[in-house]
Amino acid sequence: MRSSVLMLFLAAAVLLMLAGCTTAPPLLTPTLTVPTPEPTQTLPPGQEVTLQVNQKDPIYDTITVVFAGGEGQIAVTNIIVKVTLSDGKTETKQLQPVKGEEVRFQGTRETDRVEAWVTLNTGKTYKTVDTLLPHRTRP
Repeated sequence: MRSSVLMLFLAAAVLLMLAGCTTAPPLLTPTLTVPTPEPTQTLPPGQEVTLQVNQKDPIYDTITVVFAGGEGQIAVTNIIVKVTLSDGKTETKQLQPVKGEEVRFQGTRETDRVEAWVTLNTGKTYKTVDTLLPHRTRP
């Protein structure tokens, strides 16, 4: 009697393990987090400069940032441009404070983030650019 109860219990346990799940697990889709731009700072009066962030190239997704000069051009000692891609990778380049100078980055087919910091001869650094660049299609 004792062995037949034990056999019944073992058979039930084996059947339970073999039954498995009857519902499919939910499909997981990867999610890309779109970064949120932060506030930027204004350069002091008389020391303003312009950094031009062009739209992404619709075919190659390149990102171009151009130093467009300005009244404070002679006060700029350093410009750092950082791109955060939609996959989380970052790339940083130095932009020369010479009117017309540019840096290029390889963007993605998603929304990428561009940030830039300008350092003046006073030693103070200002975050002057923080923008999102979406992928765009040809018109």
